[in-house]
Amino acid sequence: MSSPTEFELEGRRFEVKRLSPDNACLGLEVLGRALGPAAAQVLGLGDGAPPDYGAILQALVTQASQLSRLLELFAPRAKFDRSGTGAMIELKPFLDEVFAGRLDLLIAFLVHSVRAEYACFLAGSGALGPLLAQLGASGSPSPKAPTA
Repeated sequence: MSSPTEFELEGRRFEVKRLSPDNACLGLEVLGRALGPAAAQVLGLGDGAPPDYGAILQALVTQASQLSRLLELFAPRAKFDRSGTGAMIELKPFLDEVFAGRLDLLIAFLVHSVRAEYACFLAGSGALGPLLAQLGASGSPSPKAPTA
């Protein structure tokens, strides 16, 4: 059995275990629905044509409900360091605390989880690999939650 994948988001440590085979298949289907329209935009580029990021974003937004489906699959397999002491606890009971009002953080969590689960599939020459790399390629930290 493989060890959980660990990653850090905004100074908080997360770990995610691999999905069961049934959930991995379901997750791949959901991922295809979520990213399929955006991948079609990327694949539809002509020779040297610049990507239409507006169209890619619109394609992603129209499938945003699939993000909650992915979260339903990964949350029960995830733990996080709630108190900053290194003690890992189940993520699922604290989804609102961690992700409410933080869609950027939720997406970052899912990008890491999806990369860990589907690394072999996404590392190939398929369209999802480059698209997922573009989505998670930002070197800047996630914006902080509003304080007002």
